[in-house]
Amino acid sequence: MSEALLAGALLPALLPALLPLPLTLPASLIDLRHGIIPDTLNLALLVSGLAARHDGAWGFGIALASAGAAYALFRAVRALHARLAGRIGLGLGDVKFIGAAAAWTGLSGLPVLILAASLSALAVIGILAATGREIGRDTALRFGPFLALGLHAALGLDAAGIAGMFD
Repeated sequence: MSEALLAGALLPALLPALLPLPLTLPASLIDLRHGIIPDTLNLALLVSGLAARHDGAWGFGIALASAGAAYALFRAVRALHARLAGRIGLGLGDVKFIGAAAAWTGLSGLPVLILAASLSALAVIGILAATGREIGRDTALRFGPFLALGLHAALGLDAAGIAGMFD
C-alpha cells in the first residue's frame, strides 16, 4: 500500500521540487569543497528557472523580476552586514544563487527558501557545538548547500499545494 501511495500521490507531487537538482547538487558540492558557487551554475539555475515558467511572457517577466529583486535585496543585506560587522557574512555566490532560485520560486517562495536554509544551517551549527566544536562569531559555514535545500523545500511545499505559495 505504501508503494502505491508513493508512486500514485507523493512522487508526482515532489517531482517538480527535484527539477533543479542537477544544478543544485554540484553547486552544493563545489561550495562545500572550495567555498564558491560557480557563476556558470548560478546562471544555469537562473535560465532553467525562467524556462520552467510555463505561463507565457507574463510568467517569464515575473520570474525575471523576482530574480532581480531577490538578488538586489540580498546584495543589500550582504553590504549592510559587511558595513556593520566589518566582514563579509554572505558570499556573492550565495547572493547570486538566491536570485537565481527566486526565478524558480517567485518572491512569495523566498521566505520559505530562506527559512529552510537558515534553520538547517542552525541545526548543523547546533550539532557541531554539541559534538564539542568551538562555535563563535568567526565560524565559517558554507551556505550554498543549505540554500539548495531551501530551494527544494520551497518547491516541494508549492508542488504539494501547501499554502498555494507561488500564485
